Amino acid sequence: MKKLKKSLLKNSLKTIKKTRRRFISILIMAFLGVGFFAGLVASSPDMLDSLDNYADNNNLYDISILSTLGFTDEDIEKIGEIDGIENVYGVQTKDSLTKIDGKESICKVIEYNEKINTPAIIAGRNIENENECLLDSAIIRTGKGAENYIGKKIVLENTDTSADDNPTFKIKEFEIVGIIETPIYISTERGNTSIGNGTVSFYIFTKDSAIDLDYYTGAYVTVKNAKETVTNSTEYLELVNPVIDKLEEIKQEREEKRYTNLVNEATDKVEKAQKEFDDKKEEVNSKLTDAENKIKEAEDKINSSKIELQNAEKRIRTEEENANAEFEKAEKQIQEGENKLSTQRDNLKSSKETFETKKQETKLIIGQIDSQIETLENILSTLQAQQAELEKQGIDTSEIQSQILTTQGTLNELRKQKNSIESEIQKGEAQLKAWESEIEKGEKELNSKKEEIKNAKIKSVYEFKKAKDKIASGNVKIEEGKAKLEENKKEYENSKIEAEEKLAEAQQKLNSAREDIKKIEKCKWYIQDRTDNTGYTNIFDAIKTMSNISKMFPVIFYLVSVLISLTTMTRMIEEERIEIGTLKALGYTNTQIIFKYILYSVLACVIGGILGMTVGLYLLPNIVWKLYSMIYNIPKFYCTYRVEIGLLGIIIAFLCIGGATIIVAKKELKEMPSVLMRPKPPKKGKRILLEKMTFIWKRFNFSQKVTARNIFRYKKRAIMTIIGIAGCTGLMLTGFGIKDSVVDIPNAQFKGIFKYDSAITLTNTNELENIEKYLNDNEDIEEYTKICASAGKLEKNNINCNTNVFISESLDNYENAYNLINYQTGEKIKLNSNGIVITDKAADMLGVTYGDYVTFIDGDDVRYEFKVENITKNHVGHYIYMTKDFYQENVKQYKTNMIYINTKDISIERQNDISRDILKFDGVASVTIIDTLMKTVSDMLNTMNYVVVILIVASALLAFVVLYSLANINIAERQREIATLKVLGFYDREVDNYINKENIIFTILGVIIGLVFGTFLTTGIILSIEIDSLRFMQNITILSYIYSAIITIAFSIIVNFIIHFVLKKINMIESLKSVE
Repeated sequence: MKKLKKSLLKNSLKTIKKTRRRFISILIMAFLGVGFFAGLVASSPDMLDSLDNYADNNNLYDISILSTLGFTDEDIEKIGEIDGIENVYGVQTKDSLTKIDGKESICKVIEYNEKINTPAIIAGRNIENENECLLDSAIIRTGKGAENYIGKKIVLENTDTSADDNPTFKIKEFEIVGIIETPIYISTERGNTSIGNGTVSFYIFTKDSAIDLDYYTGAYVTVKNAKETVTNSTEYLELVNPVIDKLEEIKQEREEKRYTNLVNEATDKVEKAQKEFDDKKEEVNSKLTDAENKIKEAEDKINSSKIELQNAEKRIRTEEENANAEFEKAEKQIQEGENKLSTQRDNLKSSKETFETKKQETKLIIGQIDSQIETLENILSTLQAQQAELEKQGIDTSEIQSQILTTQGTLNELRKQKNSIESEIQKGEAQLKAWESEIEKGEKELNSKKEEIKNAKIKSVYEFKKAKDKIASGNVKIEEGKAKLEENKKEYENSKIEAEEKLAEAQQKLNSAREDIKKIEKCKWYIQDRTDNTGYTNIFDAIKTMSNISKMFPVIFYLVSVLISLTTMTRMIEEERIEIGTLKALGYTNTQIIFKYILYSVLACVIGGILGMTVGLYLLPNIVWKLYSMIYNIPKFYCTYRVEIGLLGIIIAFLCIGGATIIVAKKELKEMPSVLMRPKPPKKGKRILLEKMTFIWKRFNFSQKVTARNIFRYKKRAIMTIIGIAGCTGLMLTGFGIKDSVVDIPNAQFKGIFKYDSAITLTNTNELENIEKYLNDNEDIEEYTKICASAGKLEKNNINCNTNVFISESLDNYENAYNLINYQTGEKIKLNSNGIVITDKAADMLGVTYGDYVTFIDGDDVRYEFKVENITKNHVGHYIYMTKDFYQENVKQYKTNMIYINTKDISIERQNDISRDILKFDGVASVTIIDTLMKTVSDMLNTMNYVVVILIVASALLAFVVLYSLANINIAERQREIATLKVLGFYDREVDNYINKENIIFTILGVIIGLVFGTFLTTGIILSIEIDSLRFMQNITILSYIYSAIITIAFSIIVNFIIHFVLKKINMIESLKSVE
């Protein structure tokens, strides 16, 4: 018996070797199925573990509490007394304008606390003193590395109106020493603010001494034993939710006390300031009275002195007029002498000019004579030299001597002319000097007389000046007294006005302070857990979506694997009928024979499953995480090797493939050994429907007729092939369909349903008129809609969902803000006062339709019953729409707290400019640009697109394996037929066409059916993976159908190409005698 088992085992291993392509096909299907299943299923818990470890290792809060009026030390103490709370920390944060790299940004300054929300340092070091800070890693996502920021300075600006008197920041300049990530912000969004353009760009952590506030801006709570559980798990929520309930119990008491204390404190300050003001006012009035009396006395003294000076001034003026008459007479005589001398000077000047002209002309003549003299002297020298040379040679020099004498005569004559001209010039100059001397003598005499008159006049002027100066001095003193008086008057008036203005301003401030005290809104606590953090909400939704996908897609994978394995093993067992019959005849039991084939499938499943588990558990979670890390900032990914998931995948694969093997083997083993040992007769050929259509059939060639008959002859294989291809095509289309259903959601929601471009959130309406004036005057703003918005819950049959309520001030313009469309008919919805309009996802969750009543719970836990008048299409979040009249009649008084703005087609920079302008108005809490919301939702949904890519790739790989496996089965099943064709003289290309035509037809049919199947599968999967806050669009584009079809057909062509080489290797002789 042991020998039989050993022989059977050897035979099983030989079978694996002989049919290795078939074995590898099953192995690959197990690899893909288990790897895909294990990887996808493990991705969600791995992501959750990574998130939980990050939160625990960095001491992330379990509960955060925000207050509209801040927290006191007493508040923090009372929170810490609640049972179940491990620690509570009050923290201070403040938003500030700042510049980094020359670009203006808005920064959130957070107080560093190593015990709560501890940042993870990814570059640099921790802060050591109050002048250092840690910078948000979001800043380095701009493309610059951390080294470009470490060591730089960052300067903060106060944003409080009272910043000069009471600065928010004790320290305004910090050195960046480290780059960090914090568990508070795991997404790219940093929130909104009431300064700048309304959007926080990044955060910094500083020492607690940097922010100067007398209250805490927030409180963070950690819950006992929460770290031992997984974030957002049932166990975690069972610990956190009771603490939240207890916080809700003390909430109202602490809100009222904070409000009362703040009002009393402010009132005491105002009353103290009022007393100081009254005392100061009395003191100022007394000083003003004294100053007024002194001014009156000075004015009387100045008027008396002025009369005395006027009389003295008249007497001096008469004496001065007489003296001036005598001086005028003497000056007239001097003037006549000056005129005579002036005439002589003019004549002298004219004579000098004439003489100078002639002198210049004479100089030119002398220059010419000098030139001629010089020329003649040169000629004379030359002649004398020639004469001396001739004398040396003994030659006659009489002729040269004659020339020398002539030259000397001419030279002497020129010298005489020159001397004569120069003598004439000297004579003229002497005459001019004599004339000039005579004029100067006359000038001296005249000047002497002028000096006498001048001295007399000076003496007279001096005497009068002395008298006048005395008067002028008196006048100056009077004027100085008047000026000083006027100055004192002005100073008095200015001081009086200034004092009155300051007193009025101070009184106004006091009145305003009293009004502000009246306007202090009731304190409101907002108690939130981690799921209220946008980043955590989004990643929890992403994990949930991934979990839902991992439950659906692998099922289809396994179903396709079962079908292909069933076909593969059926063919294998049919091929080994004779061997099975022989084993049965030799005494092997049915169980032993079945064991051989189970061993075959088990080995394929186990080997493929272990490989798939090994690769899938590591590769897929890491790929998924890499894709998600583009949006979420979690420094470390914990990839746990979850063997139990891999083993479950292997077991499922074995049950599917092994079960198919047992079913087929049992069917064959029902027959007797003698029957099994005889070859199974080929299937009878039957006339097919096309043969009866003679007008078509007669146009087919031989190959086409054979193909048509074979398709209907091997129906089971044809059906399995078509189903396999259809399944893979459907999976691919589902992947593309999910992508299509997600990618347009942001655009459909924020451009189709929401029609506004920016939203202003108001804390009060003090400057509502000024805001409206700004909006009306701004050319870039087309229109705006005033809204009353609030938050609450919808409830029905113990099911509830968070929702926002929108009430437009007017029914005339609400369509400028949002577009309400019936989710079934697509028709526009008109609001009326008969009931409310809710969004379709909320209606589905609550199970309500038109005419039903739902419960609305507002922020104060007051419950209202509303009739559902209509249901509108929506994709992101849940909303209630109602008219102003309905709201005022059924809820409370309407009060505008939001304004939706529609702008022209302007740049984001211009939108930011408008936001900055609006944020300067009192009462504006924030300005949200719709494109920012759109980007946030788009980033969240893009992670799903990344996962979809993985699904498409896996589906494509499965399609290839399915096509390859079925093609091999087809060849194995028809090996004798193919060998016969080769013997009959068919060329390789004709044999390829003979086989591949069927594959092409099956592929086309499979693609068509797969596209139909994929359409329905997409709808089913989308409904299963939708999260509570999203409504997918359930839209598949024509391109997705084309891509799915092209990929499948492309793999079919590749498989046909590979099969070509398999067909070439078929041994005709061995194949034809295989029956023997």
